Amino acid sequence: LKQSVGNIDPRNHNGASLLGLRGLVVKSHGNANAHAFEKAVLLARKEVRRQLVPKLQVALEKAMEKSAQKNV
Repeated sequence: LKQSVGNIDPRNHNGASLLGLRGLVVKSHGNANAHAFEKAVLLARKEVRRQLVPKLQVALEKAMEKSAQKNV
C-alpha cells in the first residue's frame, strides 16, 4: 500500500505540457515544492529529448490533411 501511495504522490507527478504553442511549456502547480518543481523540469527535458513538439506538429498536420481530404 505504501508503494502505491508513493506512485500517486503529486510531488512525483508535477508538470503538465501545454499544447497549441510553437514551443515546449511545462506548467508546474503553484504549490510545488523543490522536489515537485524538479520533476517538472525533468519532464520538460524528457519531452525535448523525445522531440515532442516537432512530432506533434507533424502528426497534427497529417491529421488535418486527412480530415480536409474527407471533407472534399
